Amino acid sequence: MSKIVEASTESIENFGSGLSHFNHNFASSGLFTDEKLAELIERYPREYYMLNTMTAQGDKPEWRSGEINNISGDKVLQALTDGRIWLALRRFDVVCPEYDDLVHQAFSEMEDLKPGLKTFNHKSTMLISSPGARVLYHADIPYVCLFHVRGRKKLWLYDAENKSHLPDKTLEGVILRETEEEIGYDEAWDKEASAVVLEPGKALSWQLNAPHRVDNLDGLNVSITTDYFTPYAQKKYGVYYANGVARRKFGMTPKSTNVDGLGAYAKCAAALAFKKTGIMKSSEREMISTFRLDPNDIGKIVDIPNQERTVIEQL
Repeated sequence: MSKIVEASTESIENFGSGLSHFNHNFASSGLFTDEKLAELIERYPREYYMLNTMTAQGDKPEWRSGEINNISGDKVLQALTDGRIWLALRRFDVVCPEYDDLVHQAFSEMEDLKPGLKTFNHKSTMLISSPGARVLYHADIPYVCLFHVRGRKKLWLYDAENKSHLPDKTLEGVILRETEEEIGYDEAWDKEASAVVLEPGKALSWQLNAPHRVDNLDGLNVSITTDYFTPYAQKKYGVYYANGVARRKFGMTPKSTNVDGLGAYAKCAAALAFKKTGIMKSSEREMISTFRLDPNDIGKIVDIPNQERTVIEQL
């Protein structure tokens, strides 16, 4: 297979640490046509996809989860084109290895461009979303690389080190999965944000845990988003996980978020032990299906009556 990443060593310099822009040619694989995407949607098991809708810009923020409702893949694509919906097809490694292979080749090429870069625990998701759809202000747990393939979108990035934008307690809650990664947002923070418009063939990775939000601009938007860890990201995860447990279960107020030194290693060991015991499992958020796609009016959604709503089980 020909090279996937089109980048210089300089454009990859900050990959795995900060903001990094580069080009890719995923589209040349032929895997992102309407026909291929419809086939992919139809073979996706329920436990590996998320379907979401959101309020329009300016309305009270609300992010809802729902069901495809046994609609064919081509009709789902039409609903995505006509509605205000996000479809996330998760776990390429389990469901669609041909897409996973593209991502692994891209990461291998990036690691060749940046000697010493070590990434692991890659988890990739296909994002297919409507023109004009948006993603609310949130923070991700690992590093993220977004390979944009179709449509245009605008990504707003905020400083992860600004504690007013991302307090320690809030990041702990994200890492402990108390929320679906949505966090408090003030539009005044936009003055300090970096705005990046993504065109097809562009890729972007950014600062660890940096809060961000997304506005789709035009066209059916298709991207692959890959979560990945580095040794630094793994240590920060352990420190914040342990701090979060200490705050919530033992009434402590952690003072340090340092990821270096013996204290950090002790916290990482404690985090591993806490995860094995499942001490925070009962505090993890539940995702509830509240709508279905309407088979009679493609692009519209139908609310699920309260008594019929179910918890979404994701693997």
